[in-house]
Amino acid sequence: GLVGSEMCIRDREKREFLRLGDSFKLMEQAGEACAKQIIKIYKKNRFVVVCGPGNNGGDGYVAADLLLKKGMEIDIYCPISKARESNDNLYYKQKLNKSLFVSKIRSLSNYCYVVDALFGTGLSRTMSNDLSSLVSKINQSKLDVFSVDIPSGINGDTSAVLGEAFKASKTITFFNKKKCHYLYPGKKYCGEIVVEDIGIKKNVFDKIMPNIKKNDPSLWIKNFPFPVSSDHKYSRGMLVINTGPQFQTGAARLAGRSAMRVGAGAVTMVCDEETAKILEPQISVELLSVIKEKNDFQKLLKDKRVSSVLIGPGNGVNDETKARTLMALAFVDHCVIDADAITCFENNPEELFIDTYPHTILTPHEGEFKRLFGEGIALMEDKVLKCVEAAKLAGSIVLLKGADTVIADPEGNVVINASEAPYLATAGSGDVLAGIIASLVGDNKMNAFDAACAGAYIHSKLGEMIGPGLIAEDLIDNIPLMIKKLHSYVAESK
Repeated sequence: GLVGSEMCIRDREKREFLRLGDSFKLMEQAGEACAKQIIKIYKKNRFVVVCGPGNNGGDGYVAADLLLKKGMEIDIYCPISKARESNDNLYYKQKLNKSLFVSKIRSLSNYCYVVDALFGTGLSRTMSNDLSSLVSKINQSKLDVFSVDIPSGINGDTSAVLGEAFKASKTITFFNKKKCHYLYPGKKYCGEIVVEDIGIKKNVFDKIMPNIKKNDPSLWIKNFPFPVSSDHKYSRGMLVINTGPQFQTGAARLAGRSAMRVGAGAVTMVCDEETAKILEPQISVELLSVIKEKNDFQKLLKDKRVSSVLIGPGNGVNDETKARTLMALAFVDHCVIDADAITCFENNPEELFIDTYPHTILTPHEGEFKRLFGEGIALMEDKVLKCVEAAKLAGSIVLLKGADTVIADPEGNVVINASEAPYLATAGSGDVLAGIIASLVGDNKMNAFDAACAGAYIHSKLGEMIGPGLIAEDLIDNIPLMIKKLHSYVAESK
């Protein structure tokens, strides 16, 4: 798999690689890598290679030649017969015996599997009806599909499905994963993703400087706030959490307990007198701050021990939540704005954005994102681009939650947190995430971007580890195990 310093390669960066190296040699190595992966599964079988006119098709020709030499029965189908082939494509195509090429696929039942070398990352518009029909028939046949680089039919930049796309059993990509290997909907078409080395040197990053990274501890572990022997509870940070009304305290309690587990030295829950009567019997180590007068909240925020504030989980969409959000932004540097505190500003987002900072963290899910940033940004197909645009508009860090969580800052730095944790889709999961992030950020802790990345990583890995039957409380109970794993990561990396 990839390490965190390795980055998602976009199509223009791939073209830069080809410019920097011998493109014929790279194509040969790419085809060899595909053939190697196929041979691991099938020794002798009949298959069809679907080749396009670009370099992806050239990779397919190289793979077909090698598989033929291994004794496999091969048909090659080029459905885009009138297109102009690339020089590299034509070079390897002409090396193959013409008898291997078929004018049409008469029956898919003649084959055991399909190699998809049609477009790869080279597709930017919806396929023709004929091609869409071909892809649909292959998908319906249930044949194993091996896609070269990415399944054809997916936009490599946006991960959008352009009409139809191959549903691959395995995708063989080169040097590094692409955006669509991490982002939905394209990700669900990729099947197992295998990254093959085709001789591209790692120092090409020095020349292309991509700013999209896969989330991994190597990005932020040096700044993780592990405690030291001289610490006391307030040196580890005091997090203030605004709770909801008396019968809506569950979200804040989940956030508070998760924050304590991750490493906040103290968590102060803010509530009114009536709510305190409900909340106090349900907490143990968290502190209560009862607000009796309007300026009591302001007084609390001025306490120099306060390292961060979390506003939103279960707070209610009302004027009080809005006022406390703006007050927190005014008096405390490190604020995490979540849930109801985001929705409060849907009718006037500028009222929030004027008070947010590059170190403010907004953590919306898709619905909250749309309410705050509007359809113009929310409906953009490229999740990375829309998150960057939102971060620039808000002037703050935006963590757009989902199975492919994207974290962006106003400077255009992006981290994609891709995970396989479907059981995180449960009530309270987002509240735990907010608590984790809020506990990590602070002047003597992590910077805001690293805290957002670390929080998303811890949260998703907990989801993967626990799996079936997961409820939000399980995430909290298993946080110590994840912190131990991070300790082990530091020890192993030395």
